[in-house]
Amino acid sequence: MIPTLWLLLVAILLIALAEWALRRRALHRTRDWNTPPLFPPDRQARRIVVLGDSIAYGYGLDPTQAWPHLLAARLQHTYAQQRWQVINASVAGHTVGDAYLRFAEHVIAAKPHLVLIAFGINDCRRVWRMNDARRMKIFAQHEQSWWGRSYLLRGLVNRLHPLPRATVVNETALAPTPRIPLPIFWQMLSWLGRQSRRYGVQPALLTLTPIHPHPDYYHTHEFLDWEEYTNAIRQIARSEDIPLIEISHTFPSDQAWMPDGVHLSAQGQQMIADRVWASLQRPSLADLLHIPLPVANAEMAPSLD
Repeated sequence: MIPTLWLLLVAILLIALAEWALRRRALHRTRDWNTPPLFPPDRQARRIVVLGDSIAYGYGLDPTQAWPHLLAARLQHTYAQQRWQVINASVAGHTVGDAYLRFAEHVIAAKPHLVLIAFGINDCRRVWRMNDARRMKIFAQHEQSWWGRSYLLRGLVNRLHPLPRATVVNETALAPTPRIPLPIFWQMLSWLGRQSRRYGVQPALLTLTPIHPHPDYYHTHEFLDWEEYTNAIRQIARSEDIPLIEISHTFPSDQAWMPDGVHLSAQGQQMIADRVWASLQRPSLADLLHIPLPVANAEMAPSLD
């Protein structure tokens, strides 16, 4: 009886060690995601991770013109009494499905105080990409099954039932539906928020950046679901009790966009930085970041007019 008990205890210990090792390996895995340069977390600084797509990446611009860099510069200038680190973990073309795959190495590994989650532009876009189905299947198998929470069982099941192979990213000019269907977008974005809190990170959701309102811009037909996804982000923020940062109201000048009517010029990036900055003055986020509250309530959030 005693040897059997010892064997059982040793087996449990080995399983626990294997689970720990696989989980740690996933957390510290590094892959080339084409992010801006990611510097090691500064443990003495107030850390903010920006997890986003080409808008936050600063597509077509110098990295210093992207709104995360502008936000970091403003924090350092205005609140110089403490150290700041804004890590821009954004990748052009990415959706919440891609964010799910790189969440551990780009958010949890940095152990930030705040993660700004800015997705939806690519998710709602009516084009087709080969890897999206693979992303969604991985999420369903790992997060919506009884065995998926175990890294050990994940490896076993994936060997028995291999996932679709990763492929070169391709897209067509137009597809009849968004890249990430709205119900799955809802599930994945909610997961990002809950998983952040699970690891002690405060999430905040950003609404979609505005698309140029003029119908002649050649990309606008791909974003027919823009408003529906923007409203979904607002509803997710309410249902999950996550702070919401409104950046979706349109710009006063055509100069805020690049010629495609989707990506932002340096002027548009500055406007987004201003809107995010104003939202960080809200009591919940200001307390988290040790930011003194503004004198006037009008400064706490951008106008939606």
